[in-house]
Amino acid sequence: MTSRILAAFLVLTGGLIVGALLPLGFAMAAQHRHDYQSSTLEAARALASTAEEGIEDRDGAATLPHRLATVRREIEGGDQAQVEVVDRKSRIIAGRDTGLYTPARAAVGLRGQTRVSELDGRLLAIVPVGAQDERVKGAVLLARPLAPLRERVDRLWTRLGLVALAAVALAVALAVYLAGWVGRPLRRLGAVAEALGAGELAARADPPRRPPEVRGLAERFNVMAARLENLIYDSRAVLADVSHQLRTPLAALRLRMELFAEEAESGGREADAAEFEAALEELGRLSRMVDGLLAVARAENTTTPPQVIPVTGLLRDRVDAWRPVAAERGVRLLLEPGEPLTAMLGPGRLEQAIDNLVDNALTATPKGGHVRIGARRAGHRIHVTVADDGPGMSPEAMAEAFRRFRTGRAGGTGLGLAIVHRLVTAEGGDVTLSETRGGGLTVTLDLPAGR
Repeated sequence: MTSRILAAFLVLTGGLIVGALLPLGFAMAAQHRHDYQSSTLEAARALASTAEEGIEDRDGAATLPHRLATVRREIEGGDQAQVEVVDRKSRIIAGRDTGLYTPARAAVGLRGQTRVSELDGRLLAIVPVGAQDERVKGAVLLARPLAPLRERVDRLWTRLGLVALAAVALAVALAVYLAGWVGRPLRRLGAVAEALGAGELAARADPPRRPPEVRGLAERFNVMAARLENLIYDSRAVLADVSHQLRTPLAALRLRMELFAEEAESGGREADAAEFEAALEELGRLSRMVDGLLAVARAENTTTPPQVIPVTGLLRDRVDAWRPVAAERGVRLLLEPGEPLTAMLGPGRLEQAIDNLVDNALTATPKGGHVRIGARRAGHRIHVTVADDGPGMSPEAMAEAFRRFRTGRAGGTGLGLAIVHRLVTAEGGDVTLSETRGGGLTVTLDLPAGR
């Protein structure tokens, strides 16, 4: 936001400089040039008036250089000015060594014309002498250096440049102040939102006094945070009640069914015993489904601050825990070697996700197959993979795999991958399914790397 406000102020200031300051500078420079030309022309006319008295008078001609020098000293920068006077026959009366005279230049004044032009870094003014009497007696050529004019114009542009720099500096200062004025409460609000998302449900924003829009945003954020806190606490209470209300009667029902099955088997009622065993299997499936639903609900409603989780060590522990189960089913459970890696996750999330994935993989992999678990770094992310040699999944089944109760396996609940997806996405990660090379399914967990 600071860069955008700064860019807007700089564009506005640049527009003002280009649209107002530059035209003003050009106009003032042109005015300085016009004033210098006008003063040069006036000085040349004053010299012509002085020269008129002695241009045709021999006695006056003798004192003419002295009088011209007196008038020249009154001109700005007169010490560097050069004057040359010619009579109507183009004879040089004064200023013979100036080098200003040429027949063409003298002819301009002798024709009664006035001209101002630049000549070799000087401003040359040519005026006639005695033109007011309709009889031109001669011409005056006055050359003044352009250096004073250029210095004046340079000072003008320097001052305008300083004004422009001051305007830019003021714009930058105002932009930084305004960005801080607006951005500081927004950054504080962002920090509170991050804390709320990390599980600090009691986090609240401190509404600033100004600007009023940010204050209103902070107040509405606090209302939202309070409602979210109430919803999460209510959801946790419901989960606790459901866990107690469902698991207890299911456990009691399972115990009664097991007793009935034992009585039927001891009484020789083989048919009844078989029915009870089938009912027990369905009851076990119902218990697993309830546990899965509760796990999904917990994954969706639990907000715990992320911690640095040692991924490599955790995978080694889970492989050691599941290896006896894999050996019993005739499946080799392998951990691929890799560098020590860490991820930012809530405590217990990755263990639960890996357990669900390994359970699914061992169930789907036939006897003699392999289940491989590995982890690698991908930039600022950690990729954890669980690959099996089972039958795999079709593209259509993969698209539906994270939806609840979608299963292609007999006796499955369709909740394992749904639980994994909820657990990982709640931590800012992602889950993807792909085909294992040679057949099977590979599940990849994309997790944020540990700081």
